[in-house]
Amino acid sequence: MSYFDEDAREMLEVYLLETRQLTEQLNNCLMEAEKNNRFAEEDIHGIFRVMHTIKSSSAMMGLSQLSSLAHKLEDIFAYYREEIGTIENPEQGIFDLMFLAADHISAEMERMETEDYEPADIKQIVEQAEAYWEKFCCSHEKEELPEEQAPEPQSCSYFGDKSGTVVNVIFEQGCRLENVRAFMLVRQISGLCSELETYPPDLEQAGVSSEIIGKQGLFVRFISEQREEVLEVMEKGLFVNRVILIADQEEAEASAEESEPLEAQPKKLQEVKETEFLDVKAEKLDKMQNLSCEMVIQMLVLDEALRKNGLEDLREGTARQISQLISEMERTTMEMRMRPINRIVPKLRRILRDICRDEGKEAELIVNCGDIEADKSVVESCSEALMHLIRNAVDHGIETAEVRQALGKEKKGRIVFQVESTVGELVLTLSDDGCGLDDEKILNKAKERGMLVKPEAEYSSEEIHELILKPGFTTNETVNEYSGRGVGLDVVKNIMEEIGGHLHIESQPGVGSKFTLIAPLTLSTVESACFQIGDYHFSMPARYVFNFMEYREKKRQIRQIDGRSYILYDGRMVPLINLRKVCGIKEEIPDDSIVIYVKDNRLEGCLLADVMHEQKRIVVKSLPNLLGRDFRKNTGIGGCSIMGDGDICAALDLENLIVNFEKEGAYE
Repeated sequence: MSYFDEDAREMLEVYLLETRQLTEQLNNCLMEAEKNNRFAEEDIHGIFRVMHTIKSSSAMMGLSQLSSLAHKLEDIFAYYREEIGTIENPEQGIFDLMFLAADHISAEMERMETEDYEPADIKQIVEQAEAYWEKFCCSHEKEELPEEQAPEPQSCSYFGDKSGTVVNVIFEQGCRLENVRAFMLVRQISGLCSELETYPPDLEQAGVSSEIIGKQGLFVRFISEQREEVLEVMEKGLFVNRVILIADQEEAEASAEESEPLEAQPKKLQEVKETEFLDVKAEKLDKMQNLSCEMVIQMLVLDEALRKNGLEDLREGTARQISQLISEMERTTMEMRMRPINRIVPKLRRILRDICRDEGKEAELIVNCGDIEADKSVVESCSEALMHLIRNAVDHGIETAEVRQALGKEKKGRIVFQVESTVGELVLTLSDDGCGLDDEKILNKAKERGMLVKPEAEYSSEEIHELILKPGFTTNETVNEYSGRGVGLDVVKNIMEEIGGHLHIESQPGVGSKFTLIAPLTLSTVESACFQIGDYHFSMPARYVFNFMEYREKKRQIRQIDGRSYILYDGRMVPLINLRKVCGIKEEIPDDSIVIYVKDNRLEGCLLADVMHEQKRIVVKSLPNLLGRDFRKNTGIGGCSIMGDGDICAALDLENLIVNFEKEGAYE
């Protein structure tokens, strides 16, 4: 049985949306205040407003413990607002208390949508709040807070000369979501009334209704045999400042004559023009993306069927128009799912603050990410990966203040988060000025765990750094809250592989480390260059393809170096990868083959193809887990697609292809 009753369940989505926004606002405000070591007047007012709204909203949802906690925190900042104004050099206890409360509220919201939800015990947090109040706030007797000035009630002619009781409900200023508050209030009294009408009439129309209610209040006309009870319910409504009686049954006609014409206010309602934003569940956007991807696949099937049957007129006419419409819908869906990268910054600052405090270190996060956007799923995945990297940077990289000063470094460590966007790709770097990676220590640990596959002397620095990405690997001797269990960088690697991305590590002892995440901007479809070798189809992102050459003309420029094939391109020797050997296709290379020059952010090379197909947007599906976690790395195949004729097309991971070629000559 659900904790929430039917009415509360209907409001749960709105409550969660609003409260998540409020807790995010609270965290941002606390982080800024802690950084500045002061609560400015606007910070105090802002936190007071947040706790006031959470208090009332939680009470409306029947969450009495959360409401009580928010009330106690609201009292603290009400005292500061009325008695102090600003707080210079605030006690660390207020930050610890508020962050603890924010974390508890966030954790509760994560569980509220489950059927077996029960509120967690908040006794410890309440005791901390009461102790803080006793120590810092009760030296002055708490005065009754002055009631904020509400807008003066206005007459309303919308109801004309209809009989009944007309009231003007004035809500508290800054209560937010005025139309939702009004809707819930009207719902409470609907069962007591034989007739019920409101102005504005459409309380579900957020933009227009909220604006009118905020300026004029909610006008209600009702007829009820329980008139006093209806008025009492409205007066006790949440966020209700006051209820003003405008007209009763015998005064209805007189008040109508004194008011403006009946059509005047509805006409004003129609004239209100503004951009309206809708809150849409992420699941619906996911479904739209899946449907648009399926439509792209079916369009490829249709296009191939029309081509095979010689229906070129239909293929180039109606079918092409439908294809363009599908592409436009897919682009629109992609744009709807785009989220700014800078939204994850507050979360990163918070995790940095917590781990530095727990480990007795000092570090600041320097951010340079502009207004770059990426798909919602990509942003969420990168956010999780970056949180692990920040924990790793502080726990393993940044030294204590004493050690840093002895080394001639600044007392406070620096972690730099930078984001760049190339064609179709997102490049995120997180670098620190800590101690860097200790190659010898990593090799010794790997040797202890039996992870080495060749003599230690043969390992390059890059290969040593890759060892820390192995599952279960850790250099910490003891387990703490953040490390020592071997769960960290291998999680980052897995996250990036799941979204078709890569992780690169650079480090210099005593100087610091740099982790680079490369991810696609979107996970839906990929603009791809498709080609064929024998009976097999392959694809790769078109953004990596730079040139095409004829094999027969370039044959004389192919050289064997250390048992591997290289080809002269633009005055330098680059890897030449024969996909026939990669995939075990036992056929000779045709003389009319095509050499494709490809290049990404770090690597370059050439591939051999029999036939090039047209460039198109295709849906790339992830590989099933049953193939194993290293299948992509070992084969250079990162996914697959279904072509129009039903054939399977292997999506190449060019970076792994070239890395394997250069490291092992695996394909020769």
